[in-house]
This record gives sequence, structure tokens and C-alpha cells, in this order.
Amino acid sequence: MQLTNILVVYTTPKTKEQKSTLQAVKNTLKKFNIKRNLANRDKLRKPQFQNKDLIIAVGGDGTFLRAAQFVDSQILFGVNSDIKNKEGFFMKANKNDFERKLKKTMKNRIKIKKLPRLQAYINNKRIETLALNEFFIGPRRSYHAAKYVIEANGNKERQKSSGILVTTPTGSYAWAKSCCSKTLPLNSKNFQFVVREPYEGKVFKNYRLKYGILNKNQKIKIMSEMLDGILIADSVSKEYNLKNRSKATIKMSNNYLNVLWF
Repeated sequence: MQLTNILVVYTTPKTKEQKSTLQAVKNTLKKFNIKRNLANRDKLRKPQFQNKDLIIAVGGDGTFLRAAQFVDSQILFGVNSDIKNKEGFFMKANKNDFERKLKKTMKNRIKIKKLPRLQAYINNKRIETLALNEFFIGPRRSYHAAKYVIEANGNKERQKSSGILVTTPTGSYAWAKSCCSKTLPLNSKNFQFVVREPYEGKVFKNYRLKYGILNKNQKIKIMSEMLDGILIADSVSKEYNLKNRSKATIKMSNNYLNVLWF
């Protein structure tokens, strides 16, 4: 792969280890005379990603997920800035092996993994952000209850819970895994939904749609009965309002994310 123009997305380093990793990435790119631009994950703009050969995310999975929201057809490469303190599910390099793996990339000795993403619509209007892990639908304040009508797999019911997670296969190993023991194979073409902390009493009860798997041609629909409802991608994007009677529709996107996968 010809590397002439790279964007490095980073989280502001807070420790000596994180500073060391970011510096190692910059030094390696300089060593190979590769032009690079730096972009703080909290100040990303779409134009920064244009005409780049490779996007390198330096930090943890949150940095990777944030960068992914600006990536279309470019390739994304994750570098874990602190392997002792960051999970780094998507981060396939660290400061010790970054140079070796960059050399492999330059020689085309790489594997590009296409990770599925989700797209969402609110009142039939498509939102700009894709989700690599999950969309969360629920109350803006975590101590409020989510009320809504969910429609999936040909069934519809009214529920009360702390919210819904709609996840990709990779997302089934993230937030959703903490409230549901079921996961999808990473190579699955399906996606899933998980209802968080479903409340059942006199009015809200006998739920059938606490968990479900949908195929790539299906959709899940949620009609909000919340005054302060939101929809958010990967917990790191813009919060989209889901007011009372607003309708969210989520399905698989045809825009996969290209990731360097060692």
C-alpha cells in the first residue's frame, strides 16, 4: 500500500505511556518520510479525512469508534496507547509493534477486514452517523425510564425499560454483553437488539421482545413515548432527540468499515 498522506486521530495523552505511544507513532511516520496530519478526537471534522491513504487511531476503542464515524471508504488502523489499561478490541497494534506492522502495510502484507455498520432513521430522515458497535435508544438521563413501542420480527409491543441497544456482531461483545450473555459470531451477517433492564408490572408485562436477532434485510422500529428520549451511535456521537411519537428505524448499512486486522 502506498502511504503518502496519513491522518492520525488521537486522544489527548494523560499518562507517560500514552504520550510515549503517540510519540512513537509520529517518529515512525517521520522515519519513513510519510506525510501526516494530527487530529484530536474531540475536534474531528469530515474534511480532515479527505484524500487520506490511511487513518490511524491512537488511544483506545473510544478513539477508534469516534474516528470510524468520519470514515467512508478509507482504511482505519487502531494503535492501543496503553495496553495495560485499555481494552483495545479494535486496536491491532501498540508502540512496540507499530513499526513492524506499518512496514507490512507498506508491502501490502495485510488483511483488510470489513466490519458491518448500522444506519438509523428518525421520522424517515436518515441521520448522518453510522454505528460500528451499537445504537442506544433511551432516556437522556439514565435515572429516567424509557417508554416506547418496539416492532421487530413481525411483532410489536409496548415496553418500559432503561433503553434498547441495537448492535452489530462486534457490538454484541461490547456494552450489550454486560446486560446480555448472548453474542453474535464476528463474521455474522445479522444484527441484534437487547432490551436493558426491562420493567414489568401491572401495565407493562409479558414481554416477548427482550432480545432478538435480525438479518441484513430486516429492520427494527421504535416509537418513542419519552419526552427526553435520545438515539446515539457508539456512545461517542451527537445525541439525536427522540421526542414523544418520534419514530426510529435501524437496519444494516451497506457502508462497511475497512479495518487493518493483524
